[in-house]
Amino acid sequence: MKRRMKVQGFLGALTILIVSLTFTAGCNLSSDQALQEQKRKNEELQEKLDEQQKAEARRKEKEEEARQKELEQQVEDLQKKVDDQEQQTSDSSDGSSDGDIQNLSTSPSQATEGIVVVSPDFNAGAATAEEAAAINAAIDYYQYAETGDYYTTYDLLSFEDQNYYTQDEWVTANTALDSAAGEFVVTDAYPDDLGLGVPTYAVTVTVYADDSSFDRTTYFIYEDGHWAHYLTGEEVDMFDGALY
Repeated sequence: MKRRMKVQGFLGALTILIVSLTFTAGCNLSSDQALQEQKRKNEELQEKLDEQQKAEARRKEKEEEARQKELEQQVEDLQKKVDDQEQQTSDSSDGSSDGDIQNLSTSPSQATEGIVVVSPDFNAGAATAEEAAAINAAIDYYQYAETGDYYTTYDLLSFEDQNYYTQDEWVTANTALDSAAGEFVVTDAYPDDLGLGVPTYAVTVTVYADDSSFDRTTYFIYEDGHWAHYLTGEEVDMFDGALY
């Protein structure tokens, strides 16, 4: 009996030991799994953080590229404006030859209606490119006036004068004055500052009409890339008188 009890006690103790070891092993296993899970979560979190950092870096890089392109475009636009201004200055200041002025080979006595010439007394060879351009603008304007194309002469007026007269008023006034009856000869041109803030030339013309002639000083200004006719106070009074 005692022997049996000893064996049973030994078996009980052995059972307790086995259970204890099993529990400890289970605890250790659970702890390792928890550590592995936490490690996995940390790695996933780090990956997300890395992706966010990369995305932010790409965004900043794109913004920097966009700013750089915008800056380059601004520099390019500014350089183009400078080049255009330099070209205009060069065109205005370079010397010119007689051939730059229209109709030089035609004398006033040979000029037919619609052909405006320059007086042979004018030293065309000494004209600058800017002066020649202003003279050519005057020639174009008065050639349209001689042929009665008042719609085109209106288009060749300065912005200020176009704002003062409507196209219909301009055509009506010129028709009443019979501007087409006159013949025009350019006699001189010279810079004349009217305080308009743009290059300005006085162009003198002799007007032949009704077996008589008279001299007129008219102005051409450089605005919006072309030379436009700028009316004098005397001309405005004349056109206003034809209207009112």
